[in-house]
Amino acid sequence: MHSTFLGNTRVFRKTLMAAGLVLCFGATAEAKDLRISMYADVTGFDPHDTTDTLSYSIQSGIFERLFQFDSKMAVVPVLATDYTSNSDATEFTINLRQNVTFQDGTPFNAEAVKINLDRLADPANHLKRNSLFSMIKSVDVVMPYQVRITLNKPFGAMINTLAHPSAVMHSPASLKQYPNEQDLSVHPVGTGPFKFVEWQQGKDVKLVKYDNYWQKGWPKVDSVTLYPTPEDSTQVAKLKSGGVEAVYPLPSDLVDTVKSDPKLDISQNPGIYLYYIAFNTQKKEFSDVRVRQAINYAVDRNLWLKVGFAGMGSPSTSPLPKNVQFYQKQNTPDYSYNIAKAKALMKEAGYEKGFDVEMWSSNKTDRIRSAQFLKQQLSLIGVRVKLVPMDSGSLNQRLWSTPKPADAKVEMYYGAWSASTGDADWALRPLFATESWIPSAYNVSYYSNKQVDAAITAGLQTADIAKRQAAYADAQKLLWADAPVAFLGVPDNLVGKSKDLTGVYMLADGSLIFNQAQFK
Repeated sequence: MHSTFLGNTRVFRKTLMAAGLVLCFGATAEAKDLRISMYADVTGFDPHDTTDTLSYSIQSGIFERLFQFDSKMAVVPVLATDYTSNSDATEFTINLRQNVTFQDGTPFNAEAVKINLDRLADPANHLKRNSLFSMIKSVDVVMPYQVRITLNKPFGAMINTLAHPSAVMHSPASLKQYPNEQDLSVHPVGTGPFKFVEWQQGKDVKLVKYDNYWQKGWPKVDSVTLYPTPEDSTQVAKLKSGGVEAVYPLPSDLVDTVKSDPKLDISQNPGIYLYYIAFNTQKKEFSDVRVRQAINYAVDRNLWLKVGFAGMGSPSTSPLPKNVQFYQKQNTPDYSYNIAKAKALMKEAGYEKGFDVEMWSSNKTDRIRSAQFLKQQLSLIGVRVKLVPMDSGSLNQRLWSTPKPADAKVEMYYGAWSASTGDADWALRPLFATESWIPSAYNVSYYSNKQVDAAITAGLQTADIAKRQAAYADAQKLLWADAPVAFLGVPDNLVGKSKDLTGVYMLADGSLIFNQAQFK
């Protein structure tokens, strides 16, 4: 039996104890109300049927998962205590925390876990996150506080997937009371530190302290109110005037405004949101690896970070962001900014005079600013880019709904991807595996490489850490050289906040954490 936490359950338990010390022995302070400005409104309160990071952030105050990520994207136990797995990663036995109740008084136990995972895994429920859990064959209650999850195929990233923000535990009583998804989505009941009070669409979300929360002494605030405020400058104005205590996320072009205020502070943490330019490899020019490599050499990644993100972040050094499990730095090729090298590769490929191409992007101000910079960079090697910015609805429709590769109109796409399970699999397979060609997943490059496919598959065939690491090392090396996209970089996550507020920050996947909020 294997545990993916260094193959050692005792190590895992030590981790848990350490986390518990951090969670339970923070300094006490007089309770207070916390107000947070967020960039958009939530879409609902059922994490099983949610796809956006902002909604997950708010839901995480109400709900908890068996496992979750710490600030370094390492998996730590929450409602679980430890687990074991068989060697081929088809069976996982999980021990559960005792003396936990849902906010309606229903006990948390193995039966509750079974009900929730069965719901997620059943395609008949048409839940948006079913695909993440489609490998679950059965969930069995072994003991009142132990479950066994059996899979229909090997899947080494299972524990990371159970740490995904969608894998929460609803109260079984609530699921029974609200079988209709629309009703459930506005009546959330979890085991988290805050209870749902109300959602006034477009105005605010109100949460209050759950008095019987299992982590004694928490939460430290009486209530949390979150306000959707799409306009960046309005968000920061509210923070400066004391109308809110935190802004999620802080727009990078307003960093200096916050820094100049002695009452304010910035929480800055590394992200895992990889920005890239995808090339449709079905297009003649992009079928040539030399052209793809040339574009990787033609972008000054440090300058791109400066233009788009106030210089706060890290240039790409691998197809994986640094904080994703199994990351390995790549040195060959060395994609440091090198126009001469880029021009030489273009000439070698027969494109000395360049070519014309469209690049699609979101019409968000920061995306357009970065895309214009990229257009200017690529013009230096003769790649004449026509920018086509679109609203998110139009962009999503045109990108992800194309039934056949031959019908794809996209040529280049400037976007980003978050490996929200924290595992190499979810960073690579949706973007680069042949099975992930649109509309199945998000391989907008229509890229196919049998060696890459084999390495990605090998990474899922086992729960053995060393074997998984070797497989993903191969995948990263192959992808870096083959360059199905221009790997750009990973911006830092920024939260603007009042100086006396602690415990409010962003995880690497871009979600907001406020469960440990307290005022000094």
